[in-house]
Amino acid sequence: MAKSIDRKRLSIAFTNQDLCTRCGTCIGICPTDALSVSKNYFPVIDTEKCIDCGLCMKTCPGGRLNFRDLTRITFGHNDDLDTFDGHVTKTIVGYAGDEEIRRRGAGGGMITALALFLLQEKLVDGCIVTRMDENDPLRGKVYIARSRDDLLSSQQSKYLPLPVNSIFQHVKTLPGTYAYIGLPCHIHGYRLLSEEDEEIKKKIRIVIGLFCGMALEPHMLKELLQVHQIRPQEVKAFQFRGGEWPGKFRAITDKKIHDLHYSNYKDGAFNYLMFLYSPRRCQTCIDGSSQFSDLSVSDAWTRDPSGNYLFRANSRVLARTQRGLEILQQAVSKGAIRAQDVSSNEHYKTHQRHTSRKGLKTPLRVTRLNQKNKAAPLYDRMPPQASKKEKFGERVETTLMSLGRYKLIRYPLLYLLMSRYGIPLVKLRQYLKSRKYKGSAK
Repeated sequence: MAKSIDRKRLSIAFTNQDLCTRCGTCIGICPTDALSVSKNYFPVIDTEKCIDCGLCMKTCPGGRLNFRDLTRITFGHNDDLDTFDGHVTKTIVGYAGDEEIRRRGAGGGMITALALFLLQEKLVDGCIVTRMDENDPLRGKVYIARSRDDLLSSQQSKYLPLPVNSIFQHVKTLPGTYAYIGLPCHIHGYRLLSEEDEEIKKKIRIVIGLFCGMALEPHMLKELLQVHQIRPQEVKAFQFRGGEWPGKFRAITDKKIHDLHYSNYKDGAFNYLMFLYSPRRCQTCIDGSSQFSDLSVSDAWTRDPSGNYLFRANSRVLARTQRGLEILQQAVSKGAIRAQDVSSNEHYKTHQRHTSRKGLKTPLRVTRLNQKNKAAPLYDRMPPQASKKEKFGERVETTLMSLGRYKLIRYPLLYLLMSRYGIPLVKLRQYLKSRKYKGSAK
């Protein structure tokens, strides 16, 4: 007879997968290795190993998240800044000092340069990063990089809901200290885990967070290949931002490099795909800037009044903690990164479009879903004030994302957007952007 488990004492995935971030925290903290990763990156349980300890429930950031608690854990006080960027002590824009890292990186190689600096200066023994699996190039993989070559293989974005925190299952058996690189949901889980596992907390020297707009469901990759009549078994590598910055979704086979859309990943792919393939929990995440990291990193998307990027292939870095600031300053002083301070420049305070989506529309969506007793996380932040136009915009986005749940709807739309028939939409988007930027930098 199978062992009976109280599922209310497990992480949220076992009662409502729509609320699971797929961060892997429950797997990483499990003291008996009772949890593992499914093909869609959700946790699965071996009930015979489970001891019903409740740790996975305590550290799960999916169903309930208290930002005051995260503020206390991260910054040592309870002053939660209810803003998109959160606590920031310094803002820089720059790129890797190493030319190869800069060239291969999605945004000037900033994160890889910081990670390599930490390794070379022996500030850490390894870096927790991700890459596409060399044995299954359509699947992401979490691993510990201990060398320059290890870090080079981690470069480029991976827009998949990867369970980064599952690596703690391995880290707790290892000596040394580590740099931890993750998305907001990963960092939420890590901060909660660090309160329950002092040994893991001691091993993480610095937390580097990435800005995040949305992940994409894993089945997107196969459907995108299907549109282009590429068999998954032919693919030797998959790149989300391959080629010239800002990059393209590309599949690499023995015969050629296949660009999977027109224009770049931002104008021609991601901003469409996120409506068709966004995970349910991503649609209700209100942290787009990794507010509880030591350092947060994003592309420097700011443009001039003509709509041209001010810093092509550069990253913006927000220093949040004293530890993050000290490491950032050391990396700059030793040439690991080339940077300029833009802390006083209003255009670098935040990303306006990202702020609108994650800082306004998503909280509105969460509030509305909670009021209707539908699946949405419980936060300790009040919903923002919003105009009728902003509320209508949220409803439109939510409706579009809901259509993506049905393959009979999303697949024809995917075919249209990724084919030559989608070029007019790309051109229209670029035209509207050019009009928006006339007269002021955004």
